[in-house]
Amino acid sequence: MQGRKPVPTALRIARGNPRKHTISRDEPVPPPAVDLAVPALLEGDADARRAWDDTAPLLQRLGVFTTADRDALILYCVTFARWQQAERELRTKGSVVAYRKGSKAPIVSPYVAIANQLASQCRALLTEFGLTPVSRTRLHVPKDDGSDQKDKFFGARPRSKPA
Repeated sequence: MQGRKPVPTALRIARGNPRKHTISRDEPVPPPAVDLAVPALLEGDADARRAWDDTAPLLQRLGVFTTADRDALILYCVTFARWQQAERELRTKGSVVAYRKGSKAPIVSPYVAIANQLASQCRALLTEFGLTPVSRTRLHVPKDDGSDQKDKFFGARPRSKPA
Protein backbone atom coordinates (compact mmCIF):
# COMPACT_ATOMS: atom_id res chain seq x y z
CA MET A 1 0.00 0.00 0.00
CA GLN A 2 1.48 3.31 -1.05
CA GLY A 3 0.84 6.79 0.20
CA ARG A 4 0.24 8.04 3.70
CA LYS A 5 -0.99 5.71 6.38
CA PRO A 6 -4.58 6.39 7.40
CA VAL A 7 -4.86 8.28 10.66
CA PRO A 8 -7.07 6.67 13.31
CA THR A 9 -10.13 8.73 14.22
CA ALA A 10 -9.10 9.16 17.85
CA LEU A 11 -5.72 10.49 16.73
CA ARG A 12 -7.35 12.81 14.18
CA ILE A 13 -9.62 14.20 16.90
CA ALA A 14 -6.68 14.61 19.29
CA ARG A 15 -4.64 16.45 16.65
CA GLY A 16 -7.55 18.59 15.58
CA ASN A 17 -9.28 18.64 12.22
CA PRO A 18 -8.41 22.03 10.70
CA ARG A 19 -9.17 20.93 7.11
CA LYS A 20 -12.56 19.56 8.17
CA HIS A 21 -11.91 16.11 6.69
CA THR A 22 -14.67 13.59 7.12
CA ILE A 23 -14.35 11.72 10.39
CA SER A 24 -15.32 8.07 10.32
CA ARG A 25 -18.20 7.18 12.58
CA ASP A 26 -17.77 3.47 11.88
CA GLU A 27 -14.25 2.94 13.19
CA PRO A 28 -14.22 0.33 15.95
CA VAL A 29 -13.30 1.66 19.38
CA PRO A 30 -11.68 -1.02 21.53
CA PRO A 31 -12.25 -0.86 25.27
CA PRO A 32 -9.45 0.49 27.45
CA ALA A 33 -7.04 -2.11 28.79
CA VAL A 34 -7.72 -2.83 32.43
CA ASP A 35 -5.48 -5.86 32.96
CA LEU A 36 -1.90 -4.67 33.35
CA ALA A 37 -0.62 -8.06 34.53
CA VAL A 38 2.52 -9.18 32.74
CA PRO A 39 1.58 -11.55 29.88
CA ALA A 40 2.78 -15.16 30.18
CA LEU A 41 4.95 -14.70 27.08
CA LEU A 42 7.09 -12.16 28.95
CA GLU A 43 7.34 -14.03 32.27
CA GLY A 44 10.70 -15.71 31.57
CA ASP A 45 12.47 -12.58 30.32
CA ALA A 46 13.39 -10.07 33.02
CA ASP A 47 14.15 -7.30 30.50
CA ALA A 48 10.84 -7.75 28.67
CA ARG A 49 8.96 -7.92 31.95
CA ARG A 50 10.59 -4.70 33.15
CA ALA A 51 9.70 -3.01 29.83
CA TRP A 52 6.06 -4.07 30.31
CA ASP A 53 6.00 -2.88 33.92
CA ASP A 54 7.38 0.52 32.84
CA THR A 55 5.37 1.05 29.66
CA ALA A 56 1.88 -0.45 30.19
CA PRO A 57 0.94 1.78 33.17
CA LEU A 58 2.33 4.84 31.35
CA LEU A 59 0.24 4.13 28.25
CA GLN A 60 -2.83 3.56 30.39
CA ARG A 61 -2.33 6.88 32.20
CA LEU A 62 -1.99 8.62 28.81
CA GLY A 63 -5.24 6.99 27.71
CA VAL A 64 -3.75 5.29 24.64
CA PHE A 65 -3.59 1.67 25.82
CA THR A 66 -6.55 -0.46 24.81
CA THR A 67 -7.16 -4.20 24.69
CA ALA A 68 -6.42 -4.08 20.94
CA ASP A 69 -2.93 -2.68 21.66
CA ARG A 70 -1.85 -5.50 23.96
CA ASP A 71 -0.08 -7.56 21.28
CA ALA A 72 1.71 -4.50 19.88
CA LEU A 73 2.98 -3.69 23.37
CA ILE A 74 4.13 -7.30 23.86
CA LEU A 75 6.00 -7.02 20.56
CA TYR A 76 7.62 -3.78 21.73
CA CYS A 77 8.67 -5.34 25.05
CA VAL A 78 10.23 -8.39 23.38
CA THR A 79 12.04 -6.21 20.83
CA PHE A 80 13.25 -3.82 23.52
CA ALA A 81 14.55 -6.74 25.62
CA ARG A 82 16.44 -8.16 22.64
CA TRP A 83 17.93 -4.74 21.93
CA GLN A 84 19.12 -4.52 25.55
CA GLN A 85 20.70 -7.98 25.28
CA ALA A 86 22.51 -7.01 22.06
CA GLU A 87 23.79 -3.81 23.69
CA ARG A 88 25.09 -5.81 26.68
CA GLU A 89 26.95 -8.12 24.31
CA LEU A 90 28.50 -5.11 22.58
CA ARG A 91 29.62 -3.67 25.92
CA THR A 92 31.27 -6.89 27.04
CA LYS A 93 32.76 -8.08 23.71
CA GLY A 94 33.21 -4.80 21.86
CA SER A 95 32.09 -3.84 18.39
CA VAL A 96 35.14 -5.38 16.65
CA VAL A 97 35.50 -9.14 17.03
CA ALA A 98 38.68 -9.77 15.01
CA TYR A 99 40.92 -8.51 12.25
CA ARG A 100 41.27 -10.06 8.81
CA LYS A 101 44.45 -12.10 8.28
CA GLY A 102 47.21 -10.07 6.68
CA SER A 103 45.17 -6.88 6.93
CA LYS A 104 44.24 -4.27 9.45
CA ALA A 105 40.59 -4.33 8.34
CA PRO A 106 38.35 -5.06 11.31
CA ILE A 107 35.54 -7.60 11.39
CA VAL A 108 32.56 -5.88 12.95
CA SER A 109 30.56 -7.77 15.55
CA PRO A 110 27.21 -9.05 14.27
CA TYR A 111 25.67 -7.51 17.39
CA VAL A 112 26.19 -4.05 15.87
CA ALA A 113 23.78 -4.80 13.03
CA ILE A 114 21.39 -6.64 15.36
CA ALA A 115 21.31 -3.73 17.83
CA ASN A 116 20.77 -1.19 15.04
CA GLN A 117 17.92 -3.18 13.50
CA LEU A 118 16.22 -3.71 16.86
CA ALA A 119 16.61 -0.02 17.74
CA SER A 120 14.82 0.90 14.50
CA GLN A 121 12.01 -1.51 15.27
CA CYS A 122 11.68 -0.14 18.82
CA ARG A 123 11.60 3.43 17.53
CA ALA A 124 8.80 2.55 15.09
CA LEU A 125 6.75 0.90 17.85
CA LEU A 126 7.34 3.81 20.24
CA THR A 127 6.11 6.18 17.54
CA GLU A 128 2.95 4.11 17.08
CA PHE A 129 2.19 4.58 20.78
CA GLY A 130 3.08 8.30 20.77
CA LEU A 131 6.09 7.79 23.06
CA THR A 132 8.71 9.77 21.16
CA PRO A 133 9.15 13.55 21.47
CA VAL A 134 8.11 14.17 17.86
CA SER A 135 5.09 11.86 17.93
CA ARG A 136 3.94 13.50 21.19
CA THR A 137 4.03 16.98 19.64
CA ARG A 138 1.48 15.80 17.08
CA LEU A 139 -1.02 15.00 19.83
CA HIS A 140 -3.20 17.70 21.33
CA VAL A 141 -5.16 16.10 24.11
CA PRO A 142 -7.85 18.51 25.24
CA LYS A 143 -8.45 19.13 28.90
CA ASP A 144 -11.59 17.44 30.21
CA ASP A 145 -14.07 20.27 30.61
CA GLY A 146 -17.02 17.96 31.18
CA SER A 147 -18.26 18.06 27.59
CA ASP A 148 -17.96 15.13 25.26
CA GLN A 149 -15.26 15.79 22.62
CA LYS A 150 -16.87 13.36 20.19
CA ASP A 151 -20.05 15.42 20.24
CA LYS A 152 -18.11 18.49 19.12
CA PHE A 153 -16.64 16.68 16.12
CA PHE A 154 -19.63 14.58 15.17
CA GLY A 155 -22.02 17.49 15.10
CA ALA A 156 -24.01 17.20 18.33
CA ARG A 157 -25.24 20.49 19.65
CA PRO A 158 -23.70 21.81 22.85
CA ARG A 159 -25.70 20.93 25.92
CA SER A 160 -27.39 23.82 27.61
CA LYS A 161 -26.66 24.28 31.27
CA PRO A 162 -29.59 23.97 33.65
CA ALA A 163 -30.78 27.24 35.13
